[in-house]
Amino acid sequence: MSSSNKYYQDELSFLREMGREFAQAYPAAAPFLADRGSDPDVERLLEGFAFLTGRIRQKLDDEFPEMVHAMMNLLWPHYLRPIPSISMIEFIPIAGAVRERQRIVRGVELASASVEGVQCRFRTSGEVDLYPFSLEEAALLTLPDGRTALRLRFKMNPGSRLSEIHLDRLRLHLFGEPAYSLYLWLCRYVAEVRFRDVVKGKAGHERILPAGQIEATGFSPEEALFPYPKNAFDGYRLLQEYFTFPEKFLFVSLNGLAPVARSTNGEEFEIDFVFSKAPMASLRVSREHIRLYCTPAINLFPMESDPIRVTHERVEYPIRPSGGNSVGYEAYSVERAVGWVRGTAAEEEYPPFFSFKHHLGHSGRKATYYQTRLRSAMVGDGTDLYVSFVDGEQTTVVPPTETVVFHLICTNRDLAGKLRVGDIAIPTDRSPEFARFQNITKVTPSIRPPIGGDLYWRLISHLSLNYTSLSHIEAFRGILELYNYPSFYDRQAGRANERRLEGITELQSRGEDLLFRGTPVRGTTTTLSMKEDHFLGEGDMFLFASVLNEFLSLYVTLNSFSRLTIRGVQKGEVYSWPPKIGRQAVL
Repeated sequence: MSSSNKYYQDELSFLREMGREFAQAYPAAAPFLADRGSDPDVERLLEGFAFLTGRIRQKLDDEFPEMVHAMMNLLWPHYLRPIPSISMIEFIPIAGAVRERQRIVRGVELASASVEGVQCRFRTSGEVDLYPFSLEEAALLTLPDGRTALRLRFKMNPGSRLSEIHLDRLRLHLFGEPAYSLYLWLCRYVAEVRFRDVVKGKAGHERILPAGQIEATGFSPEEALFPYPKNAFDGYRLLQEYFTFPEKFLFVSLNGLAPVARSTNGEEFEIDFVFSKAPMASLRVSREHIRLYCTPAINLFPMESDPIRVTHERVEYPIRPSGGNSVGYEAYSVERAVGWVRGTAAEEEYPPFFSFKHHLGHSGRKATYYQTRLRSAMVGDGTDLYVSFVDGEQTTVVPPTETVVFHLICTNRDLAGKLRVGDIAIPTDRSPEFARFQNITKVTPSIRPPIGGDLYWRLISHLSLNYTSLSHIEAFRGILELYNYPSFYDRQAGRANERRLEGITELQSRGEDLLFRGTPVRGTTTTLSMKEDHFLGEGDMFLFASVLNEFLSLYVTLNSFSRLTIRGVQKGEVYSWPPKIGRQAVL
């Protein structure tokens, strides 16, 4: 039930039930409230009155959250945005269309099968390099020296040579049941990488590559799923992405392949990842668990709003995606607000009120701003966006233009979450022409932002991060818990994340001095103790710790560093990361 409907039902019940009690207590004052009438006009009057009083109550209850919304909108605008549906996309090169490296740029648009008459649109979050070869086999095997290796065998497309396709980086997506364990072993326990070509079924010359050429990917801003504002802390994005779609980080890249690829001419080639430690005996790997040419995609797309005719008769207007219905389209963010004066081609852009752009207009008059408010949807689940126009003192004004159009980023609300595996497979005019594609994972449901009274405490928690050191375990757990978005809709997934946070049993932090390029640098070494049985496995704990390592490195300032060590409480495993220089600007 939507919050508006709840207020309406509360008021209607009050009129009928409490009205009856009042009439019984004071029969002379209100004799007609005792009995429920059958006159439809009277019922219509009661329902209309309940609707209006319900709206008044909702507005009064919303007044305080709107102040909180204003602060969140200025400091952490990402927190007031819904989490759109997400899935993993696999591209498949069209036969004969890819003869050398073809790059699919970030942000290409993909479409889905229709859901309730609406075709959902997605955009990719990272670049994908396509090559004219396919993965034919993947398996774990024991080498003659007794060590275990993951062997990948690739086959070139007819007419293509590895030496001519400009291969420099091979990006692998780890998929399915063994994905987390594979991630741990490929990131931690590779001793060396062996590369060889295969000619007519026989192995050719073998070259040895250092394990340092393996890189865990998915953490950089260029691979971000969510479009974060520049003033937002990027570490929060990593937490939000991990808790919402951890598969996004199950990628590893083998870099620096150009020298060996240029000297390889076989119709096949093999890569062995040789492990220094044998994986558990239960680990089974096949070709289905290693995927090429993959990237996450999110249900976001550009759209304009219906034109808003600004008059003196209203102070607030709903922002509706153009031509969309309220069930299938929802505004995710406002990118621009542009107005036109009737009878002229003059255009004026309005800045948001909650920004750092307060200034005088070009002609000396006071500038006009737009101010948005997020509310629970009147119909169904979701949120609706409303706009008003104000001056620099937040006084309602009528802008000098008569018609305003908003450039939006939109989602398909809850419709995209109803898609199945393989449903995102329809090209658009912004999809690559040389590849087919489909989603290989279930599409995640969209998540509503926490816009109720609970948002007040979340604001306090964000503010306290600036004053509370993350060297205290409760403060550390608290900021992580703020981004456990699945707990809003999926009790099981939310509880699994809570278990991970509860698995952090101890946090130790100390200052440390290191020489960085000949200059002494002061940084922080953090040691976290974790209970392994609070995770789905050792690989699950390692991925969680990898995200925390990136988060902590983003938290420290540019002229400092962060170093993280993880200690397993029960099995005694220790994972350490090298020091990372911070990226936070010093004010």
